[in-house]
Amino acid sequence: MSTGPIFLRGELIERFREHLLNMPYYQMIHQGISCVDNERKKVSTDDVSEIIKHFVHARFPIVCSAGSKSTIPFWDYHLALQYDEDKRTAIICELLVREPNQDHCRKALLMAYYLLVNPKMGVERIQAPMNLSHLADCKEFEAIFMECVPHQNITYLS
Repeated sequence: MSTGPIFLRGELIERFREHLLNMPYYQMIHQGISCVDNERKKVSTDDVSEIIKHFVHARFPIVCSAGSKSTIPFWDYHLALQYDEDKRTAIICELLVREPNQDHCRKALLMAYYLLVNPKMGVERIQAPMNLSHLADCKEFEAIFMECVPHQNITYLS
């Protein structure tokens, strides 16, 4: 298995399912809705099946694998994104992170941005269903234009 961000496909789906059943995560975004107040927990079999379904049907089902020498098969953050109607914006519909949740949420957003917002992938911006204005001062985000729409609880990264 390669390390780093990869798309959830094929035989990896069942390994990811098993991982989710055994590792507690914060579900920061679910079905395109921010759930930042959720507690970290192991999810039930039914919930895992629903999460896997959302990842499998996403245009960009990004999971981070830890590689063959790691004691855990997957890293600490995973996201699934869909296109908007114009296929220029990737909208985060699922985001799972481990402890510390704010740190891993930031890393997941950066990873998705650098993986998708480029000429090869054709994505111009990422839409997150949360207010990320607090990240505007982070050094890692200084090269990223952030547009917050507070009354809709949305942030665009471009």
